[in-house]
Amino acid sequence: MRADKIEWNTLFEDGNGNSTNAIVKYNQQENYNYNSVSKSQFQTQGRRLDYSENTVFKNGSVSQSYKLNRNPFESVTASVTQRFQLRDDLSLTFNPYYVWSNGGSFSGQTATTLSSTSSRAGNYDLSGLPSGTYYRPSWTETWRPGMTTKLKWDLNEEHSLDVGYWYERARQRQTQPFIGIKGNGAPENVWGDYNGSDQLVDRNGATVQGRHQYTVTPAQKLWVQDTWQATPDLTLTGALAYQYVERDGNNLGSLTDKPEKRDAKYHEFLPSFNAKYQVDPNNQAFYNVTRNMRTPPNYVLYNKGDSISLKPELSWNQELGWRYSEENMALSATLFYITFKDRQISTTDLNGDYVVANVGEVKNRGLELEWSGRLPHNFNYYASYTYTKSEQMDDLTNKNVLLPTSGKQLTNVPENMFNLSLGYDDSLYYGNVVGKYVGAFYGDLTNDEKISGRTVFDLNAGIHLPVDKKVLKSATLRFSMLNVFDKEYLASVRTVSFNSVRTNGLAPSTAYYNVGEERTAMVSLEAAF
Repeated sequence: MRADKIEWNTLFEDGNGNSTNAIVKYNQQENYNYNSVSKSQFQTQGRRLDYSENTVFKNGSVSQSYKLNRNPFESVTASVTQRFQLRDDLSLTFNPYYVWSNGGSFSGQTATTLSSTSSRAGNYDLSGLPSGTYYRPSWTETWRPGMTTKLKWDLNEEHSLDVGYWYERARQRQTQPFIGIKGNGAPENVWGDYNGSDQLVDRNGATVQGRHQYTVTPAQKLWVQDTWQATPDLTLTGALAYQYVERDGNNLGSLTDKPEKRDAKYHEFLPSFNAKYQVDPNNQAFYNVTRNMRTPPNYVLYNKGDSISLKPELSWNQELGWRYSEENMALSATLFYITFKDRQISTTDLNGDYVVANVGEVKNRGLELEWSGRLPHNFNYYASYTYTKSEQMDDLTNKNVLLPTSGKQLTNVPENMFNLSLGYDDSLYYGNVVGKYVGAFYGDLTNDEKISGRTVFDLNAGIHLPVDKKVLKSATLRFSMLNVFDKEYLASVRTVSFNSVRTNGLAPSTAYYNVGEERTAMVSLEAAF
């Protein structure tokens, strides 16, 4: 993997409550994909089962090579946060931003074959094209300009009112160009930029695309929030938001799809409430409830079948907890209860493209515990534990067969997670050792395929370098090692299975998993000007 990152951050304050904070970030990276494997493949071959290390030829064309399984990506993020103190009791915050990203991935086991008969939708003239193999990345370019504005009014010492508005108009172009492959198995260009000069064109000069979609997503949210300090110890906050999202999809036509336009709209009122009670200087009790909406991703406009009718995921999130803090220690305990309606789970199809499944009603119940603090001689510690019971409430139907999923744990959700960290920081040198336990989880919705839990250790260390504080404000040399003991494990589900064993006559399907990262060492030098 190769990555280049640049960040520029500047802050101006005039001393009267007005300030300007501008941030620009650039990131570019080129790396290789990890292979996804089934449980049985992992049990027999471990993570050695990867994309072919040697270039494999079939009928004179490149068929397999790890050099094809690339994942290049670049992005630019720019934002300005402008705060105006209009009066002693009135302030306005204005935050325009812009995000551009460009990248893609090829995760197929073999190179993509193309011949004169491949244009099944009739959008291209491939006559005279000999059969051959190509690197065909799923490429996405996104433009996201947006703005958030908030007006805060302190009505009196106990009461404040916030009114805010957010607007964004995202545009996304998704393509799958065909790029030639060199004799050594590497693509002629790993970057699949739109209509690139090294991409295959038909006899009419049109760039051949495996998919060609352009989506515009205007989204906006308006909210009002009232914060009331009812007593010196009790603070109540109530809010109401209205969110409205449109998706305008334009399928421009590809090898398999004819041109078509589709659109969808999602909107919902989203209330929230929070209460905090300061029992004494060290103890605080809290409760909050929040309504959330998660809109279906843009690819439901283009997937086959009736995916466009997928409803947005709605949830009520409730938390009840206690916090304790003193000079050298902090503790917290939180009970949570989340009810989901039309719960969405993301998975991939045979081509590696993401699709969404609606698993109906799901209830999450659980507990979160945190404990952190400072020890003598510049040492520190952190521990956390999370228990999650994510229960499916509906029996799901797949291929007209009813499956016994009610009462089962939702796929890809471990019941138990535990983190423990011991660190040292004397303002010159720092370091920590982190142990992470993630419990068992399921790869299918019927809970017939269980993946064992794992414990992984990471190591971090660094030194804050001395600087003159004139040109260089700070500089830090960092070292990290992930998975110190090189544990082999399956990290998460990439392709969810409805049922991994035959159920009610329905043949099983195979779940595929992301393999955990092997031992990895990283060194970085960071500087602030």
